[in-house]
Amino acid sequence: MKIIKKLLIIIPSVVLGIFLILLLTPILFKGKILEIAKKELNRMLTAKVEFSDLKLSFIRHFPDAYVALEDLTVTCTGEFEGETLVAFKTFSVTVDLKSVIKMDNIRVKSILLDHPKINGHISENGNTNWNIVKPKEETPPPDVPPEEKPPVETAPEKTDSALKIALNKLEIRKADISFQDDASKMTATANDLNFLLNGDMTLDNVDLHMKLNIADVNLWLGGIRMLKNTRVGLVSTVAADLKNMGFTLKENRFNLDDVILKFAGSAQMPGSDINLDMTFAAEKTDFKSVLQLVPAAYMKDFEKVQTSGSFNFSGDIKGTFNNKQMPSASVNLAIDNAMFKYPDLPKSVDNINIKLNAYYDGVVFDRTTLDLDKLHFEMAGNPFDAEAHVKTPQSDMQVAAVFLGKIDFGSLLDVIPLDDMSIRGLLDCDFSLAGRMSALEKKQYEDFDAKGTLKLSGIDFKTPSFPQAIKISNAQLTLSPRRVELANFSAIIGSSDIALNGMLENFIPYVFKGSTVSGNLSLKSDNINLNEFMSPKEGEKPKEAENPEDASPMSVIEVPKNIDFSVRIDIANLLFDKLKITDTVGALLVKDGKLQMQNLALNALDGSIVLSGEYNTQNVKLPSVNLNANIRQVDVESAISSFEILQKILPQPQNYAGKVSTTLTMSSVLDEHLSPVLNTVTARGQLQTHSLKIQNSELFATMANTLKNEAWRTPTLNNVNIRYEVKDGRLSIEPVRISVAQTALELSGGQGLDMTLDYKVNATVPVAAVGTGATDILSKIPGGSRIREFKVTGLIGGTIAKPVVTLGVADMVSTVTETVKEAVREAVKEQVQQVKQMSKEELERQIAAGMAEAERYAQNIRNTAKAAADRVRAETDANANRIEAAAKTPLEKAGAKIAADKARSEGYANAARIEQDADRQATALMDAARKQADELRKN
Repeated sequence: MKIIKKLLIIIPSVVLGIFLILLLTPILFKGKILEIAKKELNRMLTAKVEFSDLKLSFIRHFPDAYVALEDLTVTCTGEFEGETLVAFKTFSVTVDLKSVIKMDNIRVKSILLDHPKINGHISENGNTNWNIVKPKEETPPPDVPPEEKPPVETAPEKTDSALKIALNKLEIRKADISFQDDASKMTATANDLNFLLNGDMTLDNVDLHMKLNIADVNLWLGGIRMLKNTRVGLVSTVAADLKNMGFTLKENRFNLDDVILKFAGSAQMPGSDINLDMTFAAEKTDFKSVLQLVPAAYMKDFEKVQTSGSFNFSGDIKGTFNNKQMPSASVNLAIDNAMFKYPDLPKSVDNINIKLNAYYDGVVFDRTTLDLDKLHFEMAGNPFDAEAHVKTPQSDMQVAAVFLGKIDFGSLLDVIPLDDMSIRGLLDCDFSLAGRMSALEKKQYEDFDAKGTLKLSGIDFKTPSFPQAIKISNAQLTLSPRRVELANFSAIIGSSDIALNGMLENFIPYVFKGSTVSGNLSLKSDNINLNEFMSPKEGEKPKEAENPEDASPMSVIEVPKNIDFSVRIDIANLLFDKLKITDTVGALLVKDGKLQMQNLALNALDGSIVLSGEYNTQNVKLPSVNLNANIRQVDVESAISSFEILQKILPQPQNYAGKVSTTLTMSSVLDEHLSPVLNTVTARGQLQTHSLKIQNSELFATMANTLKNEAWRTPTLNNVNIRYEVKDGRLSIEPVRISVAQTALELSGGQGLDMTLDYKVNATVPVAAVGTGATDILSKIPGGSRIREFKVTGLIGGTIAKPVVTLGVADMVSTVTETVKEAVREAVKEQVQQVKQMSKEELERQIAAGMAEAERYAQNIRNTAKAAADRVRAETDANANRIEAAAKTPLEKAGAKIAADKARSEGYANAARIEQDADRQATALMDAARKQADELRKN
């Protein structure tokens, strides 16, 4: 009895204790678990992970364990900074607790994702925003030389893991998914997605039930909306043999709106291969269902359409899928006696008949075939017929095609509602072709049949993506095995007119195989506005042609690699960015993804230009340009205003008037807006000025202030030759001599394309060229009246926007010193003749007087230098303070402080050099005086 009583006490106590442990453990350790979970997730991932709560319960679904993350967000860093990769309200997992303890067959009862938002993004360079797992760092053991590293022990490969995880239920509720591929210009969204998968996966044989519903699917390809708010659904039951990895479709229906496909068949996965044997067929056969496959951009107000006719759509997928081969597939489409008509429009499309069979051979691609046995429709009473067949596409493609009929594009307005698009004109085609591609490649034209014409007339086409409109008054293609002749092509695109004539060779292989098409064309135009062909920014509407200066930034235009055209051009007026060009004549070669200019002569910027070189898009992500230019007498202000790269060198074009000529050889990588990438620019050439007037220049203003001569403030430079080179992001010039106000000035150094300046100035200034203020300074210096010319040196630093100019007069002091020393020497010579008649006392009095005069000269040199140095310091402080005062934002202030500190450092160093040089000259003067005194004593 005592044992029973003890058991009655112990058992409930143990049970209660276990219950309390299960209840309190998540509560007591929740904070620590939450902290560890966040820390470990952020340690493992490059993204930033946040969640509001982590729930762990052994009671809620006892005897199952329940784990849930709430309000989780995963935010990208780096290239995709700030993008939300994943976010959901709740992510929960329910696990059989007993299976976890045993660790032999973990049974996951259910997984739930509630309100997830998933955003996938592939950038133009192929990087993905979901690549967020940090790579494992493999480091050798510490203090072990490479030759003594212990051998790595490789664990024996497991053929069958003892740990198995089985899932019973997976549910996704109200998911929103988006995907964007920048390279292919594809965007897709799926809103309100619900998915349910259940089945007891602990069994070897189980029926898996899947159900998928998506309220809205949208798809854009290349800017065209292919699907608009399309409903998607899937109901599937799969008999799964999980032991042998075999799956049989029992009941499967997939739908896009009203288009319903039924699937049957099986899939076997014995190893790495997937063996498929599946068939599919459309459940509905009314023609209205198939119309829903027409892209949304071309089908408006679908629910109003009246239709009749039937269609059949079926196919199969059979074979093995692995790294070496694909399964084979066939598709059959037949449309019989169909029509459609919008009730609000007067005309219809009638007698639509299509018979299409396509077969893809996944093992031997050359057995792939395409047979369009029939295509017939009548639009607004105009019949159109076509037939096409393709065989042996890999070894030697055989083609046969016939196109016959007329399409009156103006009738489209009477057949299909075109709310934001208008089109008119007539297409008339009657051509056929038949034969093998090898006959054309071997130029055996007699073995290939191709004949007929295609004509366009009166075309007027306008869409929101190109509101400028395309108008083709006439165009005719005449087909033959050897070539296609283009005659009388006359078009107006926006404000541009184009007339083309010529011939194209290898045109048929180009159409069917993507081979290179070659041609010789002649292009003539009175006006071409290239700005209208530049792509606007994402989400922006193109600017109107009459506002080219307000247009969106240009984007890269890819030159096709399979085009080999030689084009003779004659263009009266051409607008490119802000540059207006006239009388362009020459040759263009379009080949291998490059546009080459061959002695292209044109008039622009009030001068003439001859260009040779190329625009290269072989790597479209890194386009480049190589140019040789001979530019004669172009207007400087217009040139700077037209080219962004010149504004990096000479901002404020209004400060320059006159003309220049230059020879230029340049190469550069271009960015996405066709602007040069500055650190890749290499160039060299020679620039010649023609009466170039400069105003508001910090250099010349400082020279005017220093020399008290206003002629320096707005100099005119004529026939100045400057040799220059651009390399590694810097422009450098060879020392160049400039004559201003009777003064020879030498300028050397360079500047960065980042706008930083680093120039040196040396000027030999005649006294006659200085103003009254400067001559007053010279008159106060002993011996200054003897000076005929002196030197001024300086530095130009800072930035183009805020230059800092410091000028030094150390060389002026040197000149004065030499003059004074010469005066002393002359005085000593005179005294030497009198020394022999002097007494010793008289000689010492003369020497003392001479030394006092030399000391006075030396002190005046120091005083003059100090005054000049003080002026340099004052100007330096004023310039630095002006730089700092002009900054407004915190970023500008930080940059301004760096520039101002650098300016102060350079200016103060220059002032110190002036004083040091003066002191050195004064000391040398005193040494010379002492030497002369010693000579007098000897005599």
